[in-house]
Amino acid sequence: MARPNSNGIVVLHDDKESDSGFFCMKLVGYLNEEAQMGTEFYEVLWHERFAQAKAGECAYRDKCPIYAKSKSPFL
Repeated sequence: MARPNSNGIVVLHDDKESDSGFFCMKLVGYLNEEAQMGTEFYEVLWHERFAQAKAGECAYRDKCPIYAKSKSPFL
């Protein structure tokens, strides 16, 4: 039997996607400390900070325990 094809309505779990998602709850916590949720500044900061973190240059890397665990001290 052949592998089923996606019909556009139901997405198969093993279909390849061009963009892999990124999300970090610790990053959201730091954002909430830096700006008030619901403001225009918060929205701009959200996009900026997540883009930085996804690129491996998190703005909160100096105080984030998750970032410290994810980076090798030998790099």
